[in-house]
This record gives sequence, C-alpha cells and structure tokens, in this order.
Amino acid sequence: MTDRLNDAIIKNYSYNRLTCVRIAVVVALAASLILAVGCARKGDPVSGGGDDDALGYRLVTNVTTIGYAEGVAVEGDMGFVATSEIGLVMYDMTDPTSPVYIETASNNFTTEQCAYAPLSELAFMTDGPNGVVAYDVSDPANPDWKTVLQSTSGQDVAVAETDPGHLVHVYVADKNGGFRIWELNLDFGPPWFPIEVYHGYTTGYARGVFLHDDLALVAAGQGGLTIYELTAPNAAVELGSFDTPGNAQAVTAHEDYAFVADGLAGVQIFDISDPENATIVAAIATDDYATDIATDGEKAYVADRYGGLRVIEVGDPLAPSAFGFLDTPYANGVCLDGDYVFLADRDLGLVIAEEE
Repeated sequence: MTDRLNDAIIKNYSYNRLTCVRIAVVVALAASLILAVGCARKGDPVSGGGDDDALGYRLVTNVTTIGYAEGVAVEGDMGFVATSEIGLVMYDMTDPTSPVYIETASNNFTTEQCAYAPLSELAFMTDGPNGVVAYDVSDPANPDWKTVLQSTSGQDVAVAETDPGHLVHVYVADKNGGFRIWELNLDFGPPWFPIEVYHGYTTGYARGVFLHDDLALVAAGQGGLTIYELTAPNAAVELGSFDTPGNAQAVTAHEDYAFVADGLAGVQIFDISDPENATIVAAIATDDYATDIATDGEKAYVADRYGGLRVIEVGDPLAPSAFGFLDTPYANGVCLDGDYVFLADRDLGLVIAEEE
C-alpha cells in the first residue's frame, strides 16, 4: 500500500414493498399510539430502543422540502439536502435545532446526493445524466453555478480538498459508468474546466462512494463492494470487487472495517485490513431496505426507507446489535455532525434527531 493520504483533507459528505403484513403492522402501531396518547398524525416519528436497555432517538425538528429529500450533507453552519425534483436546498445550521432555509440551487434532472467542501466553499450535487454539478456557495443566498462533471448517471459524490481553495478532487459513483475521479483546478477560471483523471467500471451499478484513508470504497449495487487504492488524489487502482448478498447502495468505514447498506440484506460488515482480500465478517438485518449509512465507529446509522432511522451498535464490528431507532415515513439519506443525526426523508424533508 502507498503512504496514507492526509485524512484531514479527505472527507466524505459521502422498495416500495409495502405488503398486507406491513400495512397491518402500521395500522396496529397507529392504533396503539392512539390508545397511548389520544391521537396520532400520519407520519409522526416514533422512537425506541433495540432492546430493553437500548436508548431511543427523538425527533428534534424537521423542515419539509418541496421535492423528495434524497440525500443530506451537514458540516458546521451549513446544511444541504438533495431533493430529487428541485435540486440542492441550503440551510443555515448555526442552531441545528432550528435550521433556516437559505436558497435552492436548481437541477435539470434528478438529484440523489450531495457533498460539501467547506474550506473551498463549494457544494456538489448529483444530477442524473448531467453527472455532478458544482456550485460556489461562498454567498449561499446566491449559489453560483460553476461547472458540470459529466457522467452517464451521477448517483453519489465525495470530495477531497487536496489544496483548499486551489485544487479539489471529486469522486463520483456513476450508476452506469462506474467510478470516476475529476480534478478541479480553481486557479484556472471560472469557468472551470474539470479534467477526468480516472474512470473505472464496476461490476454492478455504482450507487455510493466513500473515501477512507487511501481507499475509495464504492457500493456497486448487485456487484457488492468495489475497493480502489488511491495512489494519489488523481489516480486509483482497483484492488478487488467483493459480492454481497443484497444490493449495495452505500458504504462507510471506520478503521479496518467497512459498513455496507445492502438493501434488503441489511448491513454487511467487511474487514478491509487487507483490502485486496476483503471479507464479510458480520451482518445484521434492518427493518426494511438499507439505502444509506454513516458511522462514528461506535454506532452505525442506517437510512432504512420505510424502516426510518435504524441505529446499530458496532463498537465490536464482529458482533453488531440493534441499538435504537426513529421511525419516519421513508428515510433515504443520513449523515452525522456533532451530537445530531440528520436524515433526508422523502415525506418529512430534513429530519434532525438525537439520542434520548
């Protein structure tokens, strides 16, 4: 393996299957809530723990979005929600318990995910066949379109501020096109002319991307997990592709372990200490369809569609266990910042939760 890239400059901001049984469960749950508190509104989040000793998660607040909320990125005072029909919605997160809407950067196609490069004051959103669109958000009330990183169907994006304010590398999960790396030299322009410096095809549809030390981890749908070594910020070598029992949608990592949101197969945990021979060492089911995931090393936070937020104890990655949950109508994306968990929920918009 090559020398580790500076981890401080690499940050990832990276079915509808209701059955009669699920309907019956929802009806029963609604009925129990009505008996318990007198009334219940459709879509009210419900929290709880995974066992008698586990902690629940409570809804701090939520802000509705016009379009379906698909992905979320929060860092410091800025929050971004990728909305499928509308584009990139920006919030002032100075007080995370009370987000303030700033502005929306519109899309042309369908937005799935977003990323933020705070030192360079850039925001990125996937935009279907447009690939990834870059905005200057130094004045977030007036987001300034800068360039498009073309691909066949942008699904997820991660960013490395290689030289903040001067050189940025953008890593794209391109559904049909695999894994792509783009280089943006901010000293030439605007407008910038991004250079595609790497393109590697994956065995399945590339859905998610996460940067971890000198590795790029790609959730490749039916192809499972594909791992690349970043020999430099603008160069990569594929180390291997490792199947999962489900349909890999997203991936995150901590130390020697990668955590894959694997659709109907829940969460698959890989030992990636030897990334050329990564192996699944544990797995845990979720309530519905694991579609996005984040971790702080002690817990993994899963956006589980109809299952809402599912929280898994992963302090011992070989023995994961259910820890807590917050039921929301349809959780698509999740990220962490400080003491809060941020969900992109199709029906509720931006959801902010914390441990009870």
